[in-house]
Amino acid sequence: MAENQEENVELIDEEVITLYDDKNNPVDFNEVAVVEYQGDFYALLQPVEPMEGLGEDEAIIFKVVQKDEETDEFEPVTDEAVLEAVFNEYLKAEAEFGDGCDCCDCDDCNHDHDDCDDDCCEGGCCGVHKHKDEE
Repeated sequence: MAENQEENVELIDEEVITLYDDKNNPVDFNEVAVVEYQGDFYALLQPVEPMEGLGEDEAIIFKVVQKDEETDEFEPVTDEAVLEAVFNEYLKAEAEFGDGCDCCDCDDCNHDHDDCDDDCCEGGCCGVHKHKDEE
C-alpha cells in the first residue's frame, strides 16, 4: 500500500469487498485504490469474476459514503468529470508508486533502472532495475 505526496490516493494490495446488486446477490470486488477528490472519497473496484460490459482490466469508481463508524456505503459515480478526475489522480499515483518493477516478478525494486545482477531479474524483459534496499 502506498500514498502519493499529497496523500490523496491510497493504492491497495488485495482487499476484497462484497457489494450487493439490485437483486441482493453478492458481488465480490478487488479494491484497487481509494482516492480523495474535492473532500470526498472514491474507491476503484475491479470485479473478482468477469462482469458483462466491463473489460478484464477495467474498474468501477464508487463514491464512499460513511454512514457510521463501522459502515461505508458505495454509490456508483455517474458524473463524467468526476470519473475522469478521480481516475487521473489514480493514474498519477500508480505511475509514482506502482507495485515493484514491471520488468520482472521482483517486488523489492523500483523504477530507477540501474544495472542489477540479482537472481530475481533473470528472465525479466529489461534486466535492469534498482532494488529498494540499494537506495
